Amino acid sequence: MNAPYPPSLLRTVTRHPYPAPVQPSTIQPESVRFSSDALNWPHLNIGRREIEPGSLELPAGASQHLIFVSLTKGHCIRSSEDELTESDFEAGHVSIQPALRPVRWESDMPLSFEVMCLEPAFLHKVAEETFDIPASELQLKAVNKQRDPLITDVANMLSREALNSDSASSLLAESAATQLAVHLVRHYTERPLQERLGRPARPHRAVVRASEFIHDNYARGLRLADIAEAAHLSPFHLIRLFRQSTGKTPHQYLIQVRVNKARSLLSAGAGSGSLADVAAAVGFVDQSHLTRHFKRVLGLTPKQLRQ
Repeated sequence: MNAPYPPSLLRTVTRHPYPAPVQPSTIQPESVRFSSDALNWPHLNIGRREIEPGSLELPAGASQHLIFVSLTKGHCIRSSEDELTESDFEAGHVSIQPALRPVRWESDMPLSFEVMCLEPAFLHKVAEETFDIPASELQLKAVNKQRDPLITDVANMLSREALNSDSASSLLAESAATQLAVHLVRHYTERPLQERLGRPARPHRAVVRASEFIHDNYARGLRLADIAEAAHLSPFHLIRLFRQSTGKTPHQYLIQVRVNKARSLLSAGAGSGSLADVAAAVGFVDQSHLTRHFKRVLGLTPKQLRQ
C-alpha cells in the first residue's frame, strides 16, 4: 500500500524482498540489543530493539503476533491494509500487530521498544481449550498506543529472564505465554468475549466426569493433571468449565469433598482415638491440614464437632 507519507520520513526504506510472512528474528537484526531467541523458549520470545528513523514494510506481515512495549517517547505512522494511523508514543505504551497482516511503519525519530513474539498456533490452542473458540473464529485486533499493565508486566518479567536465564526460565516463559494468550483473547479479539461465551458449554459431561473422578479418588494425592486427564480436557479448559458449572475450581471442590467425608466419619464416631487417622483416610496430609480446611469450610474444628 503506497500511502502519502511526508518526504522527511522516507530517509531509509527497508522492504522484505519476499511476499511471504517473515520470521521476526530476521527483521533488521542489527537493531536487536538482546533477545531470548537462543534460549529456545516455547511459544513466546522477547527482544529489545532500537530502530533508526526510516521505514519498514512487511508485504505479507510477520509469522508471529507482535506485541510492542515502548521504552521511550516516539512517533510512528502505521499503514496496514486500508488503515492508516499516526501515533505519538510514551514509555509503557503497548501496540499489537497481528500475524500475517501486511504492515508498513514510518518514523522520523529513533524508536526503542521491547517486542514479544507469540506463536499464532499457541494462541489458537489457548482460545480453543480455555474459551471454546474455534481457530477460524479468532481474530486478533491491531492496537496502537494502549496502556495495559499486564502486558508491560509480562514483558518486564520476560526481559529479566532473557538477561539472567537459568534452568527455570523456560518454565516461566511458558507460563507467561499462557497468561499473555488468555489476556489477548479476553481483551484484544474482534468479537466481545461475552458474546462468544454466550453459547452453551459443549463439554458439560466432562465436568461430571471430573466430579465423579474426585469422589472416587479423593483419598489419594490428586493433581489437577490427573483430574483433567480423567475428564479428557486440558487443565486450563477444565478449570474454566468446572468453575462455570460449580462456582469452584477442581481443587476447591476436592477440598470440600474431603471435608464432607471427614465430617461424616466424625459424626459416625470414627476418629475417637486419632484425628490424624481421619485426616489420612480422606486425603489430608496431617491433622493440622484437616483442621485448617475443616474450620474454613464448616466454621468449626473437628474437635468441636466431636464434642
